[in-house]
Amino acid sequence: MRDTKAEAGFLLKCSYSLWPNSKMNHPRNRKLPDADVTAAVRGWRTLPAPETWPEAGCVLCGAAAVGFYGKSDVVLAESVAYRNSTPRGHSGLALCWPCLCSFHAIPFGSQLSGGPSTVVHTWDERLSAHVTGRQVQRNGLLITAGAKPASPPPATAALAALRGYEHRVTAGVELLVFTNNNQDQVLTSHAVDQPLAEWLRTTTRLPARRTGFACLLRACRTDKNSGAQNLAWQVFHRPESLPGVLSSYLSDRTEACGLPAPESPAVAELTGSYLHEVMHMEEKDLAEIRATAQRIAALFKTEDTGGKLTGFHALFRAGRGADLRNWLQRHSVEWVLTRPQDGAPLITEHGFELLFSPGQDGNAWFFRQYLLTSVLAELHRRGWQPKDAKTAVEDFDPDAIDPADTEALEEGTSP
Repeated sequence: MRDTKAEAGFLLKCSYSLWPNSKMNHPRNRKLPDADVTAAVRGWRTLPAPETWPEAGCVLCGAAAVGFYGKSDVVLAESVAYRNSTPRGHSGLALCWPCLCSFHAIPFGSQLSGGPSTVVHTWDERLSAHVTGRQVQRNGLLITAGAKPASPPPATAALAALRGYEHRVTAGVELLVFTNNNQDQVLTSHAVDQPLAEWLRTTTRLPARRTGFACLLRACRTDKNSGAQNLAWQVFHRPESLPGVLSSYLSDRTEACGLPAPESPAVAELTGSYLHEVMHMEEKDLAEIRATAQRIAALFKTEDTGGKLTGFHALFRAGRGADLRNWLQRHSVEWVLTRPQDGAPLITEHGFELLFSPGQDGNAWFFRQYLLTSVLAELHRRGWQPKDAKTAVEDFDPDAIDPADTEALEEGTSP
């Protein structure tokens, strides 16, 4: 096979980016008859005779090596600075036959783009089998059809795979993007830690989080990309931004509705779960924020207009921490005059420390975002609405979102 565009040209096409200068694609093949090229490729992929094996162990698993191998068999190593070339006088990597075959099988388990390829790596062996199996199935369609089927971006595919996984994730996940060709060798890695990977999985498995996750997808959507695509990018590049994305979404929705949005409790629950499970904030601190939110919600009266809620939103914008502190101190006086029988202050000393202390490991901003979502959730639970609110607000429908996002949401329900 000499044509990469032919139906049987899948491996030949892959070989240029994975195994350059190999027996399959060497420049001199143009001058050789088909029989000679076929024989050379078969010899390249045949187990070497035992008498030729070196007295060395495989560098990956320690089993008996069957030879030394370099760039034509092994794609990039751990560092992009390592160009995977065998230096003069060095025989290459000692590999056993199964490990060598795993390098030869890379195109079947990688997401192929025509340029750099992407593979999902994790030390969770059961998850690795799940993700690789999905990719092998996709590539099987590619090989059989002879044309590239519709395929999501690598990060989006990894997100869908995580959400469709049935078991607890026990290790982090990496997206390895690489090409081994002679012109532009690339290896980049984007990682998701185990807590975030497991949290993403629970957004399908725990019904209470599904509506909140639908809101997250909607918040990430842009005119250019679906919410699933943008969320996947943030998961692998800026995961710390997700609480802010949820808070901003809920603020915008509340202002558009003119009163606390119906999905406020779901967004607050999802935000709290992220802060506790992914960012490792203590539950007692989050409970303190929720208790403060309940007391703040009690300050909103039926005769209040929407302007009071809008002004409260504005206190949570970047750079307005001092204004929020002053608001809490001012309204603490009002709370004292109407405090409940339990005598609890509007905000405790510990609550102030969580929201404003620079010594809280930089988490004060996250606690303030959580306070906003918790107040909106509590106002919705209380049925509060300003006297000038709109007469009706439609409930949030998690199915009324972009079809691509719906597909990502429902990915975990299929076997």
